[in-house]
Amino acid sequence: MLHAGTGTQIINPPLGTSLGGYFYERPCTRIHDDLFAKSLVLGDGATKVSITVCDLQAIEAKEVQKAREIASRATGIPQDNIMISATHTHTGPQVRRGRVVPVNEDYLAELPKLIAKSIIEANDNLQPASLRLGEEYEDRIAFNRRYRMKDGSVRFNPPKQDSNILGPDGPIDPQVNVLRVDGQDGEPIAIIANYALHPDIMGGCEASADFPGEMSRIVSSFYESRPLVIFMQGTCGNINHRDISKPDSQTGRGEVIRIARVLAGKILAASELSNPMHGTLGISRRILDIPYHPLTDALRKKAAAVRSNPNASHFDKAQANDIESYHLDGKLAEVEIQAIKIANMAIVGIPGELFVEYGLSIKQWSPFPQTFVVELANNTFGYIPTQDAFHPGTYETMPIVSARLEPSAGVRIANTAGEMLREIF
Repeated sequence: MLHAGTGTQIINPPLGTSLGGYFYERPCTRIHDDLFAKSLVLGDGATKVSITVCDLQAIEAKEVQKAREIASRATGIPQDNIMISATHTHTGPQVRRGRVVPVNEDYLAELPKLIAKSIIEANDNLQPASLRLGEEYEDRIAFNRRYRMKDGSVRFNPPKQDSNILGPDGPIDPQVNVLRVDGQDGEPIAIIANYALHPDIMGGCEASADFPGEMSRIVSSFYESRPLVIFMQGTCGNINHRDISKPDSQTGRGEVIRIARVLAGKILAASELSNPMHGTLGISRRILDIPYHPLTDALRKKAAAVRSNPNASHFDKAQANDIESYHLDGKLAEVEIQAIKIANMAIVGIPGELFVEYGLSIKQWSPFPQTFVVELANNTFGYIPTQDAFHPGTYETMPIVSARLEPSAGVRIANTAGEMLREIF
């Protein structure tokens, strides 16, 4: 018999901690809405797995490993069976070391303990449960943010209603995946939703979970059982909410609520129309050795040019700083890919901001009827663009500051994910 349990821990940063997401400092002035580590533990008698999502921009391997060690010791769940990812909110604390915006090391020292507590709590709350699987489609709130221009170039987030725009330079992923976990009374104790959309709407200097947090509160409020709602970020490396056909800025609390309501409606529909599923749990984990992006003479010259320009932008200065301090040239990155089978669906975790084309490909070739492709899982290596995207270039493909792995990394990651999914099917 399947057992399931949920756990949560607030992971708010201390006031004054720099928020991540941009290339300039934003000290946190207030907690607008709580940030959480949310965990679901599932066990089928033979295998036990844990899925945790944090309201953070990302999470690095150092914190993941510490949280896994603490949780595994307390619960007996193998470390390889624990997946920890981030929603990618841009109003969470800076958690990536070595960037222009500094981290709060005291906060990062406590973070793994809080994450582990949510897993331990979930394990302590195990109860008999059943699974349901649903899906919906939403193609009106997500947009590919790279656009082909009339001069043949590709631009990242061009001005709204620009007459030089020919159209988007890539697709979106409109699939809304929903895994519902019910208790013995048939009411949900957890709802897991997977959708590809950048949570960079709130802005400002107040900590916020952005639309994933608001959506979670809305969905949970519709059930008397108040299920834990967990948002697993899809492959949104080149996807955001910005509709260039509209002149408004689409930022701030009002827009967060609008996006959250639309998505909540689809998740509720998928939950209510979901179908029962039965089966066992499975796990696969691999480490790929992928070269870091090389440090070239052209990059060194670019950094020197920025330093000689008194009017250089925050972003250009950040890029110059990353180039000058880069120490990974010629080294290999240990890139973890993790796949979890839950009955007749699967979750595959990728440690970076994967372009949507790769997410769609993984889904297309997966043997499972539904596959949740989750980015920023267990570590982060920055953007993982398609090889084609490197040639016209844009923000996401800028070496070192954005793309830290070699350009072919995405192909290897997607192919490996496909192999792993077939292995556990």
